[in-house]
Amino acid sequence: MTILNDIVKNTRQKLIQKKADAPLEHIKSQLKNLKLPKGNFKENLLNKDQAIIAEIKKASPSAGIISEDFNPVKKAKEYEDFGASALSILTEEDFFQGSNQFLIEVKAITKLPIIRKDFMIDEYQFYEAKLIGADCILLIASVLSDEEITQFVNLAETLELDYIIEVHDEEELRRVEHFEHAMIGVNNRNLKTFEVDLNNSINLKELFKGDNLFIAESGIKNQDDIDRLKEHDIHVFLIGESLMKGDFA
Repeated sequence: MTILNDIVKNTRQKLIQKKADAPLEHIKSQLKNLKLPKGNFKENLLNKDQAIIAEIKKASPSAGIISEDFNPVKKAKEYEDFGASALSILTEEDFFQGSNQFLIEVKAITKLPIIRKDFMIDEYQFYEAKLIGADCILLIASVLSDEEITQFVNLAETLELDYIIEVHDEEELRRVEHFEHAMIGVNNRNLKTFEVDLNNSINLKELFKGDNLFIAESGIKNQDDIDRLKEHDIHVFLIGESLMKGDFA
């Protein structure tokens, strides 16, 4: 049993209570009345030599507590001043100590588009993401079947949410490369072993023939790492721990 299996199992269990507390039909009704605009997450990353998606997270299974004096609103303002193109906010509660409330609070003070970073396994979460103000959602190929990915891509497009499909190896890349509107995120961290290797993004980019926006995720610690990835035609970077800890140089 990997940590990823544990997170998905826990997410599934928590959804039972969430659906009881706030039924899907209630969320759909709220969305109908609000008429929220289409997100501009993908648009904000296009045609840039260097676009950073700056991540706001308090903790992770691999690193433990990342920020003791965690203040998502303060961090979002720092990232905006730093020149980030978009924000990533962890909403998974138990393993990453995230919260939907963090996203709601940050959305109120920033113009930067936001991806809800969570383990999306049920349509309920997509409507919920739209309601709390997310512009984009994450689909992790390793925890979803081909049928689920197709279903969730269609739902995201219906809700006018941008979406990153995250892959870790060639097999997963081949499964999702036909989704022409998807952003393809390559996680350099193996979610089963937590080992990190920047070459993972480089190798998969060389194998990839599509025109999709390609994103390197995890293990990016400094400008040298970014420059190395840019040499291989990767121009969008999701950076979390090094920015949260203030270690990025």
